[in-house]
Formats: sequence, C-alpha cells, structure tokens
Amino acid sequence: MKKTLLLRSVFRQLGANLLTTFFMCAGIMIGIAVLIAVIALGQGTEARILERVDRVGIADTFTLRTVPWGQGGGGLRDEHGGFLLKFDDVLDLQNQLPGIAAVTPTLNTRSSVGANSEALDNISIQGAALGFQDVRDWNVQAGSLLSDEDIELNSPVAVLGPALAAWFFRGDNPIGNAIYIEDTQLEVIGVLESRGASGSGRNADEIVLVPEKVFAELFQPLGLSTVTVRVEDASRIETLARDTREYLEGLYPGEELFVRFPMATARARDEMANALSFYLTGVAILALLIGGTVMMNLTSLSVSARTREIGLRKALGARKRDISRQVLLETVMISLIAGIAGMVLGYVLTNVLAARLELRSLMTWHAPVAGLALSMVAGCVFGVRPAKRAASLDPVVALRGISQR
Repeated sequence: MKKTLLLRSVFRQLGANLLTTFFMCAGIMIGIAVLIAVIALGQGTEARILERVDRVGIADTFTLRTVPWGQGGGGLRDEHGGFLLKFDDVLDLQNQLPGIAAVTPTLNTRSSVGANSEALDNISIQGAALGFQDVRDWNVQAGSLLSDEDIELNSPVAVLGPALAAWFFRGDNPIGNAIYIEDTQLEVIGVLESRGASGSGRNADEIVLVPEKVFAELFQPLGLSTVTVRVEDASRIETLARDTREYLEGLYPGEELFVRFPMATARARDEMANALSFYLTGVAILALLIGGTVMMNLTSLSVSARTREIGLRKALGARKRDISRQVLLETVMISLIAGIAGMVLGYVLTNVLAARLELRSLMTWHAPVAGLALSMVAGCVFGVRPAKRAASLDPVVALRGISQR
C-alpha cells in the first residue's frame, strides 16, 4: 500500500471515531503531562537548592557556633548560657590545623536601624572582617561591597540588604545616603543581591553589613560565638570540621560547639526532592501504562468493529503487513497527538502547581522530548497486539462479520 494512501486511511479512521480517539489519547496525555511537570519541578527544586546553598555559604565551608542556631550569639554578652571564643584562638586556627584555607569570625547582633525619619527594630547587623568574601561569596546589585581598606580604616560605611533599601528609600538610589545604628551615622555604599529566607526562616534581606571595627565600637563584643571556616579540599570538610571542633573544645573544657554544613542542608533537601520526584515519576509511569492499556483495548474493540472492512480488503488483495501497518500507524498517530497535547497540558500543569504550591519550575527541552519519546514508545508497544490480531483475521470469517479472538 502506498504511504500516502495509508496515511489517508489512518486519518479517515481516526476522524470517523473521534470519541474513541479521544479516550485513547486521554490516558497517555495525562501521563505525559504529569511526567513533564515532574521533570520541570524537579529541575526547579534542584536549582533552588543550589541557590540556598549559596545563601548559607560556599560549598567548601562550615560554620561553628557556641550556641545552637536561633539562640542568640554574635559575640555579645550571651543570655543563653553559651560561652564565647577568644579572637586570638579563632584567628590561630589556620596555623594549628592543616587544610584550613580561611577563617572568618562572624560578628552579628540584632538592633534597630533608622533612615529618613523611620526606624525598624530587630534588624540583623553583621561585622565584616578581612577576607569575609572568601567564605561568604556575597554580591551586590548596586554600589560596592566593603573593601579591605574600609575594614582596615574603620570607615563609617554600610552595605544594606535589598529589603531594607526598598523600605527606607522607596525606590530611590540609597547609595550615598545615611542610615543610623545606635545613633551612629553610616554611609550606604552598596545594596546586596536578594538571598530570600535564611536557614532559620528569617528574611536574609533584612541585614546591614558594617566593618568589623565599626561593629566593635557600636556593640563592644566580648568574644565570638560564630566562626565560618573554609577548607582547601571540600572532600575533607567533615573531617576538618570534627578536628576544628575538637581542637576548640580542648581549649574550652566542658563546653560544646555546634557545626553546620551548607552542603548537609542541601543534601537533606535534595533527598526530599528526589523522593518527591520518585513518587511523582511512578504516578506518571502508571498513568502511561494505564493509558497504553486503554488504548490497546480500545484499538482491539475497533478492530472487532471493523472485521467486515478488514475481510473485504483482504479479499481484494490486501496483505497482512498492509493491515498491521495501518493499525500500528493508527496507534502511533494517536500517541503522537496525545504526546503533543500532553506537552501543552504539562506546561499548564507545571505553572499551576508552581504557583499554587510556591515551587520553582525550570522547563528545558529534556521534559517535552522525554514525554514525546515515551508517548511514541507507548504507541508502538501497545499497538503491536491489535495490529497482529487485525492482520491474522481470516478473510472468509471476517466477511461474515464474525469477530475472531
């Protein structure tokens, strides 16, 4: 049979049974849509995980604290029973423990910040020491970060989080304007890029970054409760973290330090994302199997309803392969239509789920290509049995309109 005649026969048959064609498409279409949504949401979740790693710190860093996270700290007189590390002990870590690339003491507290006759309470104030960028990897969207010169010369300058810049300056350029902390005037030289929620759930964009000595003058820290350490080899980070904790606990007998790894947080989120993707992928594959089975059974019913037609064609000289090709091409064409419709539905489903569940989606070419390929495979696999059945019909029996099994 000529290819053009075969295609015309296929389209004529599909058009003559629109309701049957729709039900054949529905199962595969839903399966492809779910699969595309799973891939897009999974990739978006992975991208968000990597962003959150950057918010907490660089992948080859770990943080030590004398008190659990969310329980004060910052080097001020502690109200939670924690102890404070001496500056010299912290700065000497790089000399005492091989494998440590950089050590940055973290000075932080919460205080009120004012500008333009307005004030906000409970804002995070952090003091930046020399080399803080080696372990923080923060960037600015406007202006500049604190330079080594700013830190060494104790310059009265500050870098704002974007939430504070938007609140105090209402869309105006904050660079060069003044803010007030503890009645001390500081010039704004930069605005940080948005980092969203912090690990403790606070808004990480509500922050003021000031030179270390400015922080010391404002809040007179007695020591350090938080230290961020960067290692030379990321594969040894857990070993070095344990060694660092044991070394410092040896200097402060009876005290306990708490360690946090940015990548450990990422791994936990990654495991949750993988578990979610696993179950959703299972749902998508199950939908494809159900859709393929429905298509196979409906195609078999269609063959049963067309026994007279098939018998007549065989009596007129149609070969078995002509009959099987047409039936198989019908299922493949249905799968192609279902795949394209599933791609469209998957795109809509992804956007709806991302908006409703506050998830991030990342649509790439992998998702629609995988969905379309799987739909074609389903059409080929589940179309084989009806095609063989149609080809094996006895023309004499088929002309009598008797269905064969």
